[in-house]
Amino acid sequence: MMDDLIMQKISTAFPDAEGNYGDKPADTGLAVLIIGFRNNHPLGIFAPGVKQIGEYFSQMVKDLESHDEEFGLMGITSWVNTADRTTQNESMNICYFKNVEGVHAFAHSEYHMKAWKWWNVYFKQWSHMSIYHEMYSVPKGNWESIYVNSHINGLPSTRVKGDDGLWRSPIVSASSGLLKTSAGRMSRSKATDHDNLKFVDPYATAEKS
Repeated sequence: MMDDLIMQKISTAFPDAEGNYGDKPADTGLAVLIIGFRNNHPLGIFAPGVKQIGEYFSQMVKDLESHDEEFGLMGITSWVNTADRTTQNESMNICYFKNVEGVHAFAHSEYHMKAWKWWNVYFKQWSHMSIYHEMYSVPKGNWESIYVNSHINGLPSTRVKGDDGLWRSPIVSASSGLLKTSAGRMSRSKATDHDNLKFVDPYATAEKS
């Protein structure tokens, strides 16, 4: 169960087109798309339409990932909600894009329109099905992340392609420097926020050892 864990404190910082990681965190903007569907039928995953909408969502993810450069996709993390019912009645994808224009380009592409046209035909017939999305345009300096002893998901699962054609991960150590604190990770402080808390930083100690 501990396989593939990164056993330290990490954050995310995107390199520039030349592959260089700068000294200013959160120095790029991004767009976050949360998109999913929920089935409100007592039969759960066996309800009418669930198989079809699940297949459309799966295909959209595959199409988006195979055209990532075209739409500026950096990565996708998928989730199944089992908290409300054990029937796994809700599926959600968190998609990270370089900008909102990439999200809109995908929304108007054939890969998304196929599913959208299907939904427009059947949504009244299968009223127990619901779809949703949220989108956030995040300017540089307005996001940060932290993970400790974590699997790779969320922002760490993204990647960007440099001018040299190489794909690079945004995963960086957060045990020292500006990345130690939330404000520092947004380039809003010099990461001295915790200096008055009178405790030994366990992550800095762990990294040295």
